[in-house]
Amino acid sequence: MKRRDFIKTTTALGIGLTLSSKAVFASESKKELLPKKQTRVAIIGGGFGGATTAKYIKMLNPKLDVVLIDQHDIFYSCPMSNHVIVGLSNIKEISFKYDILQKKYGVKFLKKEVENIDGVSKKVLFKDGFLTYDILVVSPGIGFKYDEAIGYTKDVAEVLPHAWKAGEQTLKLAKMLKELPKGGTVLLRVPKAPYRCPPGPYERSCLIAWYLKTYKPGSKILVIDENDDVTSKGKLFKAAFAELYKDILEYTPDVNVLNIDAKNRVIKTSKGDIKADLINFIPDQKANDSAFKFGLIPEGKLWAPVDSWTLESTLVKDVYVIGDSANRGSFGTVPHSGYIANSMGKVVAEAIVAKLNGKNPPRPFMMNTCYSMVSNEEAIWVATVYEYNDDKKLTVQVGKAGGVPEQRSKIDKENQYSWANSIWEDTFM
Repeated sequence: MKRRDFIKTTTALGIGLTLSSKAVFASESKKELLPKKQTRVAIIGGGFGGATTAKYIKMLNPKLDVVLIDQHDIFYSCPMSNHVIVGLSNIKEISFKYDILQKKYGVKFLKKEVENIDGVSKKVLFKDGFLTYDILVVSPGIGFKYDEAIGYTKDVAEVLPHAWKAGEQTLKLAKMLKELPKGGTVLLRVPKAPYRCPPGPYERSCLIAWYLKTYKPGSKILVIDENDDVTSKGKLFKAAFAELYKDILEYTPDVNVLNIDAKNRVIKTSKGDIKADLINFIPDQKANDSAFKFGLIPEGKLWAPVDSWTLESTLVKDVYVIGDSANRGSFGTVPHSGYIANSMGKVVAEAIVAKLNGKNPPRPFMMNTCYSMVSNEEAIWVATVYEYNDDKKLTVQVGKAGGVPEQRSKIDKENQYSWANSIWEDTFM
């Protein structure tokens, strides 16, 4: 099978270190875990990017030693997590373990929290030891911009849950919504772009509006957006706002948050103070904290720069950064999304296997597809194809490939479930 056909088929289904000397010297006194006996690719982060990379490297070259590292042994999918919040699904339906990757493909899984990496001696450092590698892939997910100046801290995030990392916070927001009094007010804040899953906040707004309309008569949801307009599928979402939730959902763009009073549940904004019974505050975002700790992000920047062809870090040799923490400006115009992380996993898997075989990495090719529910019965979608452009030296959208539907539909609700099952299977099974 040709490379392009391989990727298309599966998609449808010199060191510049900023590491501290402490990290380098710390590895000298630690014990080695899983002593390396063959060429090894270590992967930090078991989400859509990391798990896909592990699976596809083993598919491309089963002889390579692939170790997937994550501090959790269960992954909770952000795609479809909005369904859990409003009771259309349960948390088990979006939960995945790494058993199949281990048994079917021979991926080794290490449940550990990474303390740091040593890019000089090629070691992943843990509290109780280290793991050596030949190639390292870092796919740690998204990070949040806490801002004490406006009163947004990690403690406040527990009181005003963002639920932008699926799992515990998903359940917390679902519980708070269920306990909302009839006639209550929900406030949802859309973060400033770029952020993980551009259509996600608007899907959640629609589903919460549907929930209020169905189970909490007299209630309403206020959606304040730091952006000057809906950032994805704008026409379709705004049609849903107006046609399905005219008296329930109030959308206001270009709203700057000035202060958060979590105790009294009041948000001070550039357009006035807003008090609500339940606040779903989705914060502005950046690369995951670990990417900063690993020395993969330049001082004063928020995302990890990578080579536009291979996705190798421009700061640390033989370390590749994929998923939400990678700097889109350095390699292309793709969004932060689970589907893109999955696509990036395939691109980097091919690049790594080619490199280890002494060959040139193939041309990058990615796809992004995303479905969004606007009620319990109807959904919308967007699909885009990306390919490397030699003139721009970036991965950019291919002409008119992909697109969006003209209107929401019931059939796309069913298609959404097929889409979700497809990416879950492609990543974890």
